[in-house]
Amino acid sequence: MKIRKIVVCLVFVGINFLACNTFAESSVWKVSRGKSYFYLGGTIHLLTADDYPLPDEFRIAYNDAGKICFETDLIAVQTPEFQSRFMAAMMFSDERTLASTLKPSVYQKLEKFMELRQLPIANFSKFQPWGISLMLAIIEYQRLGMMPDYGVDAYFNNLALADNKKIMGLETPDEQLNFFSSMARIDPDAGIEYSLRDLGRLPEFIEPMKKNWRDGDLEAFSTNAFIIQMKKEFPEIYNILVTNRNKNWMRQLPTLINDSDTEFVLVGAMHLYGKEGLLNLLKTQGFKVEQL
Repeated sequence: MKIRKIVVCLVFVGINFLACNTFAESSVWKVSRGKSYFYLGGTIHLLTADDYPLPDEFRIAYNDAGKICFETDLIAVQTPEFQSRFMAAMMFSDERTLASTLKPSVYQKLEKFMELRQLPIANFSKFQPWGISLMLAIIEYQRLGMMPDYGVDAYFNNLALADNKKIMGLETPDEQLNFFSSMARIDPDAGIEYSLRDLGRLPEFIEPMKKNWRDGDLEAFSTNAFIIQMKKEFPEIYNILVTNRNKNWMRQLPTLINDSDTEFVLVGAMHLYGKEGLLNLLKTQGFKVEQL
């Protein structure tokens, strides 16, 4: 896989579908106060070509919006300079290696899994455990045909560029890199064990996740066993990657109604539901939130 593809995939996966009826509820909301409003859409970052067309609610919001807002600058994360820094962040910069960091029993499990994928573990000896976990997640998603090129974010980014619509990001690529780097706080053995366990169940998780997303059933999406386990086993990482980012984004989202543009904000669906989710945080600030 080319480095550009790896980095773009990693940015999207960091921590993510079936046919639906026209104008059925989907993961798009209108957020308003008085006559001013913007749209908030939950996305899946990796999809397949067969997952198109998207639900019509996404098209309605896009057509009404003059500005499209993503989690970060999707063009900037594809630059050679950012790609190099991302890859460097995933690797040890000292004498440590993957083998010296993991318990022998965990390393052997990882080696066996990688042999099944025809990936010589020696080629990844300088990767930090969290980095190899992300790499393996990408490989598994690709085996299922899911690519960032087909993701909702990439689709609307390309569409906005072609239509000369304004594009903005809620955080910088460097901020996203810092969020990923924080995964080094995970106990390396626990992180690899968790990854190997869940990668084996990935196929059974994908289709229900897609359906819940298309139907706008974020309660079901967010109570999926994978997400529940993340919250339970790695609460600090969940807070860094989801909860804290939501709080940061809430410094910007309420201000979107202050200008003449109508924005369509697109973020991972995992950020929307629950007490710490953006929908609830917007409601607590007095916004009216209506599902399209």
